[in-house]
Amino acid sequence: MNRRIRKYIISTVILATALLGCKEGTSKSNVEKAIADVTNNFPQLPKGNLSQTDFYRLVRTVSIGEKRIHLQLRATPDSINDQQQIIILINPIGEAYAIPFFSNTYRDYWGFEFETPIQSVERTGSTFKKEFITALDNLRLNDTLGTGRQIFYEMLQSLLQIEKVSENDSSLFEVIFITGKKYDYNLPVETIDSCLARKSRNLKAIMKSIHPAEHYYNYNAYWDAENKRIYQITNQGKNRWGKFELEMKTYRQDCIIHPIDL
Repeated sequence: MNRRIRKYIISTVILATALLGCKEGTSKSNVEKAIADVTNNFPQLPKGNLSQTDFYRLVRTVSIGEKRIHLQLRATPDSINDQQQIIILINPIGEAYAIPFFSNTYRDYWGFEFETPIQSVERTGSTFKKEFITALDNLRLNDTLGTGRQIFYEMLQSLLQIEKVSENDSSLFEVIFITGKKYDYNLPVETIDSCLARKSRNLKAIMKSIHPAEHYYNYNAYWDAENKRIYQITNQGKNRWGKFELEMKTYRQDCIIHPIDL
């Protein structure tokens, strides 16, 4: 290999490395700005004193390789009561948009079936459905090629690691998942009987339309074990190649029962 070719190869490698580093730096600064924007828009989300990307720790990241799209799940520190999470979408050119992934405290955001918002909790003024579609639109990812749909299901299955619900999962509606941390003392207390009654209503509603009639194996309900929620996608399988439209019902599966100090 002559000296001129060697210099060309070295110069190309250096330039590519510099461009990659620049892109990664830009993407990180865009994520920082996205988190700052969402915490400003939703004061229910706590803020870090300095770097928001340090405050909201990275829990998991997923890449949709062929489309060069990245998803991040971030969460507040473990020391914070009523922990909150944020989902970050990053498009192929590094632009980022943050979506609140609130706890069950914010019932207006999730629009839980058979429930109303808690009077003592400040309302968010939005919904997960609205914020997710807004993120796709702002990042120009809601095309007619099914990109928005692919991102949504990649988020459910890979980023959030959520499992599908079937007729064999009725035990999810019989077990009491107790939430009883410090922050709950300002929330209305539930009894075991009221919890079981609500979960029984959830079970009947979910199983009534758990899969499209034409595709009996294609279940449309998803169990979020970490957050104790079930998401039912009521338009699953429809309009696969148009712009993604999210129709979702959400069911709360936890119970607010205060522990007794002995």
